[in-house]
Amino acid sequence: MPDGNVTVILQGKKRFRIDSVVSEMPYITANIREVAEKKPGKLDTEFLAITDSIKELAIQIIKESPNIPTEATFAIKNIESQSFLINFVTSNMNLLVEEKQTLLSINALKERALETLRYMNLELQKLELKNDIQSRVRFDLDQQQREYFLHQQMKTIQEELGGVSQEEEMDEMSLKAKTKKWDAKPKHILRKNWLKCAE
Repeated sequence: MPDGNVTVILQGKKRFRIDSVVSEMPYITANIREVAEKKPGKLDTEFLAITDSIKELAIQIIKESPNIPTEATFAIKNIESQSFLINFVTSNMNLLVEEKQTLLSINALKERALETLRYMNLELQKLELKNDIQSRVRFDLDQQQREYFLHQQMKTIQEELGGVSQEEEMDEMSLKAKTKKWDAKPKHILRKNWLKCAE
């Protein structure tokens, strides 16, 4: 990687348990036992609906997340195996390793799919909330910048037209107003309007 770290991507082919470790050097070798999945029937409409929802939610999460490349949607759309889809999504979710391991160790595929869907819903809600907060902050900043820019433009135009800025003009009028003798009512109205202009 650009920062000097090494990233290794592993893809599991099957779920298994380690019976015994044979050796650890130069890499781990072990005797294993395959863990058969408890799969639902082909006509289980609820399971089909769950896997469809997983696919749709995965695509939504990819769209909402700035850290996941949009190309990942093609990978999700092209997965045909329901078992592979569930395991692929589970292993790529923003979860702790222990949480992923707990999910992947659920033997019944339908139950694992439901748990995966639950975690995905939580992930999507967090992403939407985060994006909403960021867009509101960005809007406030943009509004402030817009107002500042327009104010600066007005100031420049006034200086070009009259030779004096709005602030200088207001200061001049304020000095003139102080030298005049006003009745109480006009003085109060003038002061009220002056404060509005100053805002």
